[in-house]
Order: sequence, then structure tokens, then C-alpha cells
Amino acid sequence: MIIKYEVASRTVTQCSVSILNERIDDCDFPMVIRNIRHLLCCPVKSLFRQTKGDNRTCFSIKSPVLWRKVMADIVDNTLLQSTLDVNEKAHQVTLTSSHILWGTASNGWDSDSPSSEPFLSHNYYSNIIEIKNIFAVSLEQNPKSSHEDFNKGFQRNSKPNTPLYIEMRDMRPRSFSVHFVKRCRWKLKHKKITFTCNEAFMCQLWLNKIKDIISNPAFKRPKGLLVFVNPFGGKRKGPKIYAEKVAPLFDLAEIKVHAITSLSTFMLSISIIRVVVVGGDGMFSEVLNGLLDRRMREAGLKQTIDTHPLRPDLRIGIIPAGSTDTIVYTSTGINDPVTSALHIILGSSVGIDVCSLYTKDQFLKYSVSFLSYGYYGDMLKDSEKNRWMGPSRYQLSGAKKFVTKKTYEGEVSFLLSSESRTSPRDKLPCLAGCHICDMAAESYDQQISLRNANSSHSKDKESGIISSAPDAWHRVRGRFLAISSFTMSCRCSLSPHGVSPACHLGDGTTDLMIIQDCSRIDFLRHLIRCADKTADQFDFDFIKIYRVKEFIFTSLPLNAKEVDADTEEKGDNSCQPSGACKQLKPKSPTRSVWNCDGEVIDQQNLHVRIHCQLVNLFATGIIEPEPDVQCPSCCSNCDKESIG
Repeated sequence: MIIKYEVASRTVTQCSVSILNERIDDCDFPMVIRNIRHLLCCPVKSLFRQTKGDNRTCFSIKSPVLWRKVMADIVDNTLLQSTLDVNEKAHQVTLTSSHILWGTASNGWDSDSPSSEPFLSHNYYSNIIEIKNIFAVSLEQNPKSSHEDFNKGFQRNSKPNTPLYIEMRDMRPRSFSVHFVKRCRWKLKHKKITFTCNEAFMCQLWLNKIKDIISNPAFKRPKGLLVFVNPFGGKRKGPKIYAEKVAPLFDLAEIKVHAITSLSTFMLSISIIRVVVVGGDGMFSEVLNGLLDRRMREAGLKQTIDTHPLRPDLRIGIIPAGSTDTIVYTSTGINDPVTSALHIILGSSVGIDVCSLYTKDQFLKYSVSFLSYGYYGDMLKDSEKNRWMGPSRYQLSGAKKFVTKKTYEGEVSFLLSSESRTSPRDKLPCLAGCHICDMAAESYDQQISLRNANSSHSKDKESGIISSAPDAWHRVRGRFLAISSFTMSCRCSLSPHGVSPACHLGDGTTDLMIIQDCSRIDFLRHLIRCADKTADQFDFDFIKIYRVKEFIFTSLPLNAKEVDADTEEKGDNSCQPSGACKQLKPKSPTRSVWNCDGEVIDQQNLHVRIHCQLVNLFATGIIEPEPDVQCPSCCSNCDKESIG
């Protein structure tokens, strides 16, 4: 397709433009219409390069036939069109089913003359808001100038007995504000633009029409929320964050909210459609476990190792107010309360994987982000004594456990993912609209049946035979510094790209990292690389990383007393102490604890299964930032803070 640029000096240049990087054929004409309409409505600074020496830039469509069809398509979708004031200047404002557009019309465009060649000034429709980004519209009080003009009617003439004339005016609001969301990298900001009408009835007409559009059920926006506020998480600022930053936005969006600060006041008999958690990862884990348990009880099922948990018919939102806020950081790209609140208001949705934990075939709980035994478990257990320190307690406890550097004997059996196109080290992050997660969601039922069929491989697991097949059980045995499982990339302020940057939110797998015994220097190098986005933290001989669908960890005893206790409990002699183990002191700690989403689990032996996209969050996943675009020097409608 050829686009012709027309500038003030009437010199013409041509260039070839590829829409969606595809060749445009006659059969793709509806797609051309949509993209050309987007081309006409968007600010020129995001579409065209700067032309030197031009004071004004215009463009025109080469084909008059195509132009008429494009304009007819826009007219068919136009719901309202009026001349309204924006920042005390008259603008032509158009409301369609998908956008609000406004701008000043070019003096050179004689729309009443059919013989003139149509062209569009870059000032015309220079601003655009997508309807999907609008979450509220409100009336505004009339400006003071109108009241001052009204009061002039009360001024009495200096002469006595002069009749008093009073001008009756409509004092109803003539201005309305559109509240919308503007994305700045990963952060969402609340913006507002105010339009002023000549008449009050016109203002009410625009207000009602916009409200009808944004209340469309297709947006799947919440009308009511049950909010759990944790008053003790993180720095104990949860109630303040909710009251000052989140609640006003919910009120503006006309969302009915029932907020509680104690789980004991929550009655399972009430109907829940949407749930929001104000707190950290631990608070979210508690609410998630309660909701999934309720879903199983309603279906009359008991959670066992052979039972697949049922997906709850609701979405969960998280307002970050904890110590690390890993789940929010990973699902939105930032731990900002306003950003999370706006995702909830807009009805964003993304599916995440959930791990179910079992010990001795008994269900323990669910996990959604991080599970670790050894170093990270010891660090969490030690930090519980210093909760008064806030998030800094993790650094203190981490330094203490780094100095002691305890290792533990154990055995890990795992079932590798059959998806060979992804790897924990492929450096391909999971972004919004990830096709890998989409394909996993489509084959959700097939994955459940596949897990049931994998029970036939139990003989391979018990015999210890390591097969090269991707869906066979593998086993690693030895002395480990840490065993960690990442169901998501686990981004946080200390590791902005995550401890496992290539881990996906909803592919039905987890990244299993095994850190074998090593020196303190080597382990420190690994920890430093976790915060470096250019380094590979897994590029060490003592670290193994696998993408698995299921794994089992068994802690091996190190002294005779533990061997006897385990033998009596298990009824077998599968593990015998070695000579090196007999030399250890009986008082030496031989077992660690698990760090499960910031909560301590005292059981050592765990069986972990991953369930694909079991829960939906109010989030979109991390959206890759768009590259910055230079605005032409002739453009006078740059992105302003007042209008977003």
C-alpha cells in the first residue's frame, strides 16, 4: 500500500508502508479498513518520522475509493460527535464503540466539498483513548467563570428605583471527566480528561452513553469485591495502602466492596464472585488454599494425590503490601498498589499454575510461586524471629546461613516435561499473550489424562532406572545445598528479572533447580548472578536445572538413630548410613525445612504435582515495553500529563 505525505510546501514524497508486516491483497480489505482507521485516528508522532524543514505535516490516501470506504466505516461506528471544550479550547470530539477521539479540524479540509481531495491534518483527532482503558466517567462542577457571569445579574444600578433584572441559567453540570488508564512501561497510571459542553443535557447524554459502553459484560469487569486486608504483613501498611490508594479507585469505578481484616469473620456460605487480597505472598497463599479447599468440598471431593483439584469459578486480585510481593511482581512487572488496583478494575485476567504438596500420600497445601529446601528454608525459618525488622530480615538471615553453609543428604526424583521447545535456560521470558501458555491451556484436559497415565511409570521410579525418554522418571541423589522449585520466574526488587527468568506462568511445569555441595565463593557467585540480567545464574557445574511436571524429594538420614526411626516408620532398609555419616556428631542438624511461598513447612519428604492454570489472577502478565518514538518538531500535541 502506498501512503502519500503532503506537506506545507506541497512537495510530495512517497514510501511503501506494510501493515502488520504482511502484503495487502483485495481479499484482506476489511483488515485494511481497520488498520487505516487506526492510522487516521492515532497521533502522527507514533506513526511517522520527522520531516525536515516542515512547519505542518499532512497526509492523504492515494486511492479516493479506499478513502470513501474508510470514512463510511468510521461513520457507521460513530455513536456521538460534538464540539466540546478541552482546556478552554474547542475540539471536535467523536465517540465510537471502541474509541474516544478529539482534536482540532484542519482549516484546509473542506468537508462539504466532494470535489476536494480529502486529507487529514496531524492536528485532527490528535488524541485518542481506547474504550477498554476507560473505567469511570463523572460529572464536574461548573467553572467559576460561569458563576461570576451569573452573579453579574444581581448587580444593582447606582440610580434609585431601578428595576432588577435576574437572568435565569441552568446550573446543572455542563462538564464531565473521563477517567482512564495510561501505561508507562509496566506501571499503570490513573489519568483524567475533562470535556465541557454548551448545554447540560448534552453533558448528561455523553455521560450516559460512555457509561453504557464501559459497562458492557464483554469486558468482564467486577461489580463487587470481597477484600481481605492483612494488617500485619510486610511493614504493616496494608490497611493504610488500601484506604489511601485502592479504595478511592474502587469507589470511582462504582465497585461494591466488602472489606474484612480477619479470616475468622469470613463465612463460607456467602456468594463470592471476585476476591482481592491486600498483603504479601503468604496472605495470598492462605486465601488461595481456602478457596480451593472450599471448591473441592462443594463438589464433594477430597484432595488426594490421585485427585486433580477443581478450578474455582473466580479471579483473585492482589494488592502488594508484603515483604517481597513476588506474585504481583511476576504477573504485572511491578509491585505498585495503584497498578494492581487498575488491573482489577479493568478486569484483566491471566492463568497461573498451582502446585499441590503431599507427604506420605497426605495432602498438605497449595503453592504458586516458590518452593525450596535447604538454604532458603533455613533462611526463612531464622527470619521468623526477626519479623519486626520487615523485609530487611531476609538479608540478615541470608548472611547468617551463608556463613554456616549447611548441606543436606537427599534424593530427588522428577518427571521431565515432554515439551522440548522450551528450556529453563532459553532466555525467552513469559510475556503477556505467551503462545506457550496459550497452547498449554488448550491442552488442559489432555494434560490431566496424561498425568493419570503416568502412574504406570511408578516401577521405573522405584527401581531407580534413569531413562533417556523425556516422560520417564529421573533420579538425582547426593548432598545438596538447596533444592528449589520455581512455578513462576519469581521477580522481586532484588532480582528484577527473576531467579528463573525463562519460567512461564501457565505452561503446567515448574523449573527444578538442584544446587549440590560447593564452596562459599561459588555459591556467592551464583547469588550475585541472580540480580544480574545479563548473566546466567545456572552456568555452574554444581547447579542443575530441569523443567519438570512432577517431582519427589526424600530426605536421607545421616546417623544411626535416624536410620532406625525411618526404618521403623517405612518398614524397609532402603537407606543405610555410610562411614562418613557415622562420623558426624549426633547434635548436628541433618534436616532442613521447606520455604513455601514465604511460609515454613516442617515436613521434609514432599511429593509435588503441578496443575496447569488452575487459578486466574487480575493481571495480564508482563507486557513488553514499546520502544520510545521521537515526536516531530512540528507536533504541538505531545503527550501531556493532564490528558495522558
